[in-house]
Amino acid sequence: MEKSVQSFEAMAARMRRDMIQAAERCGGDVHWGGALSCTDILAVLYGGILDGGSRKETYADRDKFLLSKGQSAIALYAALVESGREEPSRLQEFQQNGSLWAELAILDEAHGVECSGGSLGLGLSMGAGMALAAKRKKMSYHTYVLTGDGEMNEGAVWEAVMLAGQLGLDNLTLIVDRNQYQSDGANEEIISMRALEEQLKAFRWEATTVDGHNYEMLWNAFSKKSGTCPRAIIADTVKGKGISFMEGDNEWHHKILNKTLLESAKQEVGGIV
Repeated sequence: MEKSVQSFEAMAARMRRDMIQAAERCGGDVHWGGALSCTDILAVLYGGILDGGSRKETYADRDKFLLSKGQSAIALYAALVESGREEPSRLQEFQQNGSLWAELAILDEAHGVECSGGSLGLGLSMGAGMALAAKRKKMSYHTYVLTGDGEMNEGAVWEAVMLAGQLGLDNLTLIVDRNQYQSDGANEEIISMRALEEQLKAFRWEATTVDGHNYEMLWNAFSKKSGTCPRAIIADTVKGKGISFMEGDNEWHHKILNKTLLESAKQEVGGIV
């Protein structure tokens, strides 16, 4: 590994602290479960995969990351800060009047937010278009799209899956944050995601399943290059990962931390004062 497991682990820990501090300042509700479940994924992406860990200035060279599950924007903001792409002071803007760093991601290319994410199911379609544009214009960037597993219920996602497979977009990577829940409940009770790897392969994708909190497995999955088809990384995660009273509890899909639980969360992520 070019980057160490320890470096990703340390970055993810800082990201979780950033998220708690940002939420404390704004005093508002946050989509905690999904933001925390994808934190380790974003630490690996922004800590070592995207452009080799540094933001390139030339659009044609700069890798693209689309947070299709836009309700997890607070995790993206923390990744932008902890990878050095944005100043730490920007986290103070989270959910403030007039700020583009809202609870749900808003397109702000100048500051590393490549797409808006208020409506679910659109990111992979946009990502497929960007990957196709790179092919036709002979640009070198790679496009990464992160979706939620509940989001995979959307028909638009599967239109993009079929198109990308048919076009052989090997410069496109889909990451599915499979934390087993969506806003209305457990996936198994709504639409099961158990056969997702096989379903993607049926549409001419290379697909693999990894532990979404194992940095080495994530690094190896991202580092592997496909020769002829788009790639999908299905990351099995825990909703609310990193804060014990949130883990696996869908009550924390979208909720405000009261004063008592805020203090507990602060201690769990490193004793913020």
